[in-house]
Parts: sequence; structure tokens; C-alpha cells
Amino acid sequence: MNEERKEQLLRLLEEARRAVCAGEEINTEYARILFPPKRREYELTYYGKESREQIISRTYAAPLQEERRFVGAEGDGWCNRLIFGDNLQALKSLIEMKKLGGLKNADGSDGVRLVYIDPPFASKQDFTNDERAYSDKIKGAEFLEWLRRRLVLIREVMADNGSVFVHLDWHKVHYIKVLLDEIFGEGNFRNEIIWHYGTYVGNTKNNFPRKHDSILVYGKSNEERVFFPQRDGSPENDANYKRWMNYFNDNNEITGADYPSDDSKFDGYVKRFIRENGRQPQADDVLLRVDGKLVDSVWEIQSVNPMAKEKNGYPTQKPEELLERIIASSSMEGDLVMDCFGGSGTTAAVAEKMGRRWITGDIGKLSIYTIQKRILGIGGYRTFAVYNAGLYDNAKLNAFDEDQWRRFAMSLWDVEADERVIRGIRFDGWKESGSVKVYTPQELDRIGGLITEETVRELYRRLGSSAGSEVYMIAPRGKFAFASDELDGDGEWDVTFYFLRIPNSMTERFTDSFKAQLQASDTDSVNDAVDAVGFDFIRPPRVTYEISGHSLKILSFQAQARIKGNYEFVGMEAFSMLLVDYSYDGVTFIMDEVYYHDAFRDNEISFAPERIAGQAMLIFIDKFGNEYKTTYNGKA
Repeated sequence: MNEERKEQLLRLLEEARRAVCAGEEINTEYARILFPPKRREYELTYYGKESREQIISRTYAAPLQEERRFVGAEGDGWCNRLIFGDNLQALKSLIEMKKLGGLKNADGSDGVRLVYIDPPFASKQDFTNDERAYSDKIKGAEFLEWLRRRLVLIREVMADNGSVFVHLDWHKVHYIKVLLDEIFGEGNFRNEIIWHYGTYVGNTKNNFPRKHDSILVYGKSNEERVFFPQRDGSPENDANYKRWMNYFNDNNEITGADYPSDDSKFDGYVKRFIRENGRQPQADDVLLRVDGKLVDSVWEIQSVNPMAKEKNGYPTQKPEELLERIIASSSMEGDLVMDCFGGSGTTAAVAEKMGRRWITGDIGKLSIYTIQKRILGIGGYRTFAVYNAGLYDNAKLNAFDEDQWRRFAMSLWDVEADERVIRGIRFDGWKESGSVKVYTPQELDRIGGLITEETVRELYRRLGSSAGSEVYMIAPRGKFAFASDELDGDGEWDVTFYFLRIPNSMTERFTDSFKAQLQASDTDSVNDAVDAVGFDFIRPPRVTYEISGHSLKILSFQAQARIKGNYEFVGMEAFSMLLVDYSYDGVTFIMDEVYYHDAFRDNEISFAPERIAGQAMLIFIDKFGNEYKTTYNGKA
């Protein structure tokens, strides 16, 4: 450190001291000078930006709990995954799965070969150049960090020779490009694809009509990524087709039966065939096939036509042709394809049709049921399952064996596994710096069924401080014979015991930062950028309704909201949407209609009972993602 640097630091520290003494905040610009980044190249800076290490270490790995399974055509042992929950927590779990060898491509390599994401575009803020836009700029920074956290984890899930396609529009593409350079390395930037879609232009007074999105493409590493050049599928665009059009058959092939033998350029194709096959071409041998012009980085692909068969009504649905090109270019049959902003399910549907393994998901129940319906509508679909990540069914835990229950409990509370025995007592891992002991239902049955205060005192007598100053005890709710969340012998012990219950009866210390998986109440909020940190357990809302004539009215709606670890009932304001299957077969719900909260007037909507074939299933969803399911056969 030279003298100039010393003087600069001392001056800033003195200015910071004066600010603190005066009750003022320290200028945030000081941080860049006092603690310069190790990396010296340019980067995007904003308040609240965390390091890669912080993002990975602080993110909960929400375990995946299978909710329902759809058995399809026989596959290769892999089960495709549709995950309901915050993709941040789901990604952390997928990272753990990859470490354990659970994310394999068909060739045996680890990690996801291709990631495509179509995240929210942060388009609702009205960005201007005056001071009133300050709050919007804050929202913009929050959105950048919201997406950056997910991109950091996406990179960890990917295969070393994998690719990520990030679909954006003009609002934030330039900021996200800088973040992607930081995360993946500027040298791993492969393409900016311009998707030009044909829709009605309309009249604009102040600018050219905006009719394209940008898709940024990165490889994970310097390792050569999987990539296959693409053709546009229009043979007439190929120069060879124009030159030898009279020789092509109906399959756009020139065979050994008829080819331009007197053309010196075509003679090169004949010589290549002889070199590769060691013989002269026969009549049925294909010497040249054309499939159009080589695709460049500007893609002319129509957006989804409102009358198209693939149209499913989900907002921001992308055309299958777009995903077909992406998947064909950057993956092979049997490779893992992931889209953690599942939306309308285009990525999963195209991956299914093209013989890829797939993982997708969304925080919205509407998306989950939309994708479920879409995959079930594909002939010969392969087995897939719907999983919960962050909102769990406690009843399903009762079917777990002892090892499964222990693993689930530890994943739920973000416990680092480390089985060890201290003074004859088994411990299962670490939470922060504290030792963790998990009591399974089976173990509690063996020792008498309940954990009492005497149980805790006996543990302290045997352990003292040999297990550390903090000990966490995880057990099923109802198995603690006391209500306290912690015990420390009224301050006389040098150890504090914390009690974590499953399902929830949790201390604010561990739940204060939790955020619910809020569901949409109208079309505009379907694709909001949402954070849902932590976990909860399913608590179906209480619903009464009536169908009279051509109307459906909700008479009462009660849902439970978690407020700092406690639950309280809320009314219709907690209602999100109603999903309807008009021809429910008694087994599988296939969504026909969605009615958002904002479609109800005085808690009532128009309803068409004449559409019911046999019986209908109605699913009332609260804004926390809980469901009340009921059937209706058209009679009062």
C-alpha cells in the first residue's frame, strides 16, 4: 500500500466517523474505495448486490416432495419433473441432486445440458429521467438482484458443456447482459439472438414499433458446448437447391439415380461419398440433401396465433417453433432441458416431443395446471411427476420411513449433514454453528413418544457444552410436551436448546424472513417477479359456494396466513382464482377454465353448468397456493 492510498483511506474513515457521530448514514460510495473488488474489470453495481458465495450459502434448499405422478410410456428410468414453488429454492435442491448424481444426461454426464428461461421483463415500472422515478430505479435494482440470484444458481446446475438462453425484452436486456458477463464470463458469451415476431404494428408517433425480443446465449465454461447449426427448413432458400432444382426428389434429396454428373461443383459431393463409404454411389444413395438456408442470429418466427392449436390462453406464451430451434441447436436426444420459469409450458412440451428429459416449474398454480394439461395432451408422453418445493403436505410425511423423514427434516431446515456421536448421543448435522439432533416419529415411539423438559435436562447433564453452545432438536409437532421454543435452564446453562417442529410451530428467529408463495389474482400479475423464501405446510381454505342458474357465488372463503410463524384466518381478500374441469373423470384434473379474483363481482361470476359432462371439479386456490377441491355434477 503506497502513501497516497493510506492518506485516502484515513481521510474516508475520518469522514465516516464524523457522519456516524452526527447521526448520519455513511456515503455508500465509500464501500467501493475502502473495499475494492478483487476483480478489476467493469461490473454492474447497485445496492443490495450479494456475492456468489452469499447467494449459494444463504439460499434454502427446499426439498422436493412428490405430489402426484402420471405414468406414461416406458422410458429410461428418468422421471420428468414439474415443480411448484420458488425456483430459487428449487434450484438449490437441484444443485444438491446434481452433486449426488441425480441429474444425468443420456450420455451419463452430470448437469442440465440446456437451460431456457423467459423471466419477467420488469416492464411495469415507468422509468423516466426525473427525481420521481427514484422509487422505480430501486425496484429496477431489486429486480436485477432477484434475477441474478437465480442465474448464479442456474450456472451451478448446468453441465460443463451446457448452454443457457435468457429471453428478455428492451426493458432490462442491457443490464442483464452485464450481469451474465459477470456470472458466466464475457468470453463465454455466444450469441445475441433477435427474435422478430410478426404482430400488428399499429401507429406510433414517437418511436419505431418495438417488434423483437433478445435472447442472450452463454456457455457455462470454456469447454466446447453442445451445438448444432440449424437450417430454416425452406429448401428454396438454399443456393444449391436453386442451382440443381431439377435433380431434387420430393424429399429434397439428390441421389445416385440422377445427379448432375457433368457439374464440377457437384463432383465434390460424389468424391466425398466415395471417400466416406469406400465405393461408388448406388441409385438409392443420398449424395446431397438440403433443408434451407443456414440460420443466423435474427429469427423470423411468428408469435402464437390466437387461433393456433397450441394456444392455451396463458399470458406470454411463446411459440413451439422458437423452442424447437433452441432445443435442436443445443441439446441431443436424452439430454436434460430445464426451464425454471415454466409459464405456459412450451419448453417442457417441446422437450417432450423431441425426446429430451425435462425439468420445469413455476411459482404459480395456474402455470402448474396449464403445463400438466399440456403434457397429458401429448400422445405417448413419458412418465412425469408434480413436486412441491416450499409448500408441503404433512400427511405424506407419515408414509416416510425413518431415513426419508430424517433427510426431509434436515433439508427443510437447511441442515448440513454430518452424522456423529457425542457422549453416546447421535447427532445428525449442523445448522449454522449449532449441533442438530433429529427425532424421527419412529425413534420417538421407541423412547416413549414425547420430548419433555426432563428429556432436555437429561441431555444437558450428559452433554454439557461438548456439542456446542447451541443445540437444535427437530421433531414432529405435538411430540414436544411443552410450548417453549428454546430452553437454557433459566439462564444457568451454557447451552441453549432450540426446538424446531414439523409442521410449523416455529420461532420468529427462523421464520421472520419467510415469504409466502403468493398467487395471481388477475392476468396482469400472473408473471410477477415473486420471492417466496422458506417453507410452509398445506392448509386448505374453507369454502362454501352455490351454483344457481348461470352463476356461481362464493358464500364464504377462509384461508390461513402465516404471520411471523403464527397463523390467522383471512377472508375473500385471500382468494386468488378458481380453476374448473368441466368433464372430470374422477382421477385426473384437466383444466378447462380459470376465473381470477378480479373477475368476481360481489363474489359472483357467470357459470355455464350446461358445459358439465358427467361431473365437474372445482379448485378454489388461495393466494398462498393452498387448494380446496370439490366436485359438482350439475345439480344443486
